[in-house]
Amino acid sequence: MTKLVAFGDSIFAGWDGKENVSANQRIPELIGQQLGWQVTNVAIGGTKYDNSSNGFTAMVNKTDVSGFDYALVSYGVNNFSWPEALATVKQNAVNGFEALKRKNPNIKILLELPTEDFRQGSKTLYDVNNAFWNQNQLDDMLIDVAKQEGLEYYDWRPDPLITYENANQTLGDGNTGVHPTKATMRAIAQRLAEKFKQMADGQVQPDNPPPHVDPPKPDKPDDNKQPGRKPDKPKIVPKLSLARLGDDPFQLRDNVQDNIKRILAFLKILWNELPEFFRPKISFETTVPAPDKELSRPLRNYVINALLIDVEQKINELIGACNSHHIISMESFQLTGLLSLDPPRRLDLNGHYKDGLNYQYYLIENKLNELATYIYQ
Repeated sequence: MTKLVAFGDSIFAGWDGKENVSANQRIPELIGQQLGWQVTNVAIGGTKYDNSSNGFTAMVNKTDVSGFDYALVSYGVNNFSWPEALATVKQNAVNGFEALKRKNPNIKILLELPTEDFRQGSKTLYDVNNAFWNQNQLDDMLIDVAKQEGLEYYDWRPDPLITYENANQTLGDGNTGVHPTKATMRAIAQRLAEKFKQMADGQVQPDNPPPHVDPPKPDKPDDNKQPGRKPDKPKIVPKLSLARLGDDPFQLRDNVQDNIKRILAFLKILWNELPEFFRPKISFETTVPAPDKELSRPLRNYVINALLIDVEQKINELIGACNSHHIISMESFQLTGLLSLDPPRRLDLNGHYKDGLNYQYYLIENKLNELATYIYQ
């Protein structure tokens, strides 16, 4: 019989937000029932990708995985709600997967990306936690880990079961929680069982196939009978995501350089969406030269000048153009506020500088993603 071992937190351990469900109603066991597999579930509530005594790596080291054909791994929600630096989370995830592969080189691993967590007041995947990163960045990082480690993964974002809008029905603790109801557990298990079937058949694609969406039906029966008329396709609003500075200060210059390029490229995307006569004159080339990577006064000055000239100045030029042509929120009808950055001034080798810089990235992301929604609506 095919054997599956599952590692996870309270979601796999069977907490539905109000009580513990019976073992045969937990997600890993439901997968086993659907596939006819034998399941060992070692999930523990409150755990995450970390180096604690019940964290992912520790559980791998405690568990005899030698006889298993498949492993299912699902952590992350607790990493978001009680965060460390995203680079630290990544390294802890890598450590766990490498330990699992060392103990059983033949085991086939499925990494489930976390479902959405609303416990810290977030309503979207783009709301940041107190470490200045969001759930979307966590998902992207875990996909990087999966590709690096040669794992299959399941990403909920293309076709989510749980959203803020339906959380009061899909989560036992509602839109301030994270724990699925029994019905949602069954739906999650069905999705993951299908993924395992693909893995067993050798038919897994590099990424999740896009969900099938039926075309919207017209409000009036005759709407689409006009000759030559094609229904409009809504544009997908792009999202800016910036890389946070990790614990290595010597990555500072490269981190800022890379993010400046991302910001200017995103600005150009938004600029191109504007009618030609609305567009302000903006240079999308970097205007502040970068110094060497060594931690020095020139590097400190580069960060300050790059953020205030390459970023703040150009973003505010685009905001001003949008405001002057009434490209604003259709809900509040308020003008978009200008971006005001305050880059850290002291280049100290401690967490204060890193947190201060990452907070500037958070402000930039929020402002440009907000502006993007107004331009694309």
